Parts: sequence; structure tokens; C-alpha cells
Amino acid sequence: MSKLEKYLAKANEQASRKELIVNVAGDEWKVRQLTLQESRSCERLAEVGDTMDWYRYNDARLVKATEHDFPWNDPALLTAYGVGTKFELPAKLFDAEPESYAKLLDAVRRVNSGVSETEVVDELKN
Repeated sequence: MSKLEKYLAKANEQASRKELIVNVAGDEWKVRQLTLQESRSCERLAEVGDTMDWYRYNDARLVKATEHDFPWNDPALLTAYGVGTKFELPAKLFDAEPESYAKLLDAVRRVNSGVSETEVVDELKN
């Protein structure tokens, strides 16, 4: 199989991702591994000029890792918390429950540990 055939075949297959289930405030949250594109998107969202807004970065990662399980972009939810985008929602949603936020963020870190752009590129080369 040539490289071209290999990557054409990969384009149509669903890649499996690691997933953790975390119990937060009595609710089950499914946290999945971020793709390379999702990771890059989180970095772009957090860049403010030449600096990095680490709070926004963490919120974006949390949203991206759980949006398959929770409707972050629901208009009623955004309106109820008075935010413009889903990436502003975690800070408002967990304002009174910082331990829940910390637990979810820890799950995001654990499921994505060892996943870096370099490792993904190296894996694709093999």
C-alpha cells in the first residue's frame, strides 16, 4: 500500500479516542481526548497578541473535550448565564463549584497527557 492509499483510507475511518468518565456534582461527564486540530484551535482561542490567556485556554480545552456529551452551545444556556460564546461558559457554570471545574480540568489533562503535536506527527510518519 502506497502512502497515498494509506492516507486516503485513513480519511474515511473514524479514529478512536481515549475517554474518561468523571462524576462531578452527581453528574457523569464524558471527557475525551482532543484531536490535533482541536488542540490547535484551543491555542488559537487563547492567544491574545503575544501572550497566552491560560484561563481561556483551559476553558476551551474543557469545552472541546466534553462537547460530545454536553450542549455547551445551547442558546438557552448561553442566555441564562449571560455569555456570548460557549468558551465563556465554564467559568460561569462552575463559579460556585470550583472543585467541580478542577475535577473536569484534571480529567482533560489526564486523558490528553502524553499527546503533543510532535508525538502525533511522529505517529503519522510510521
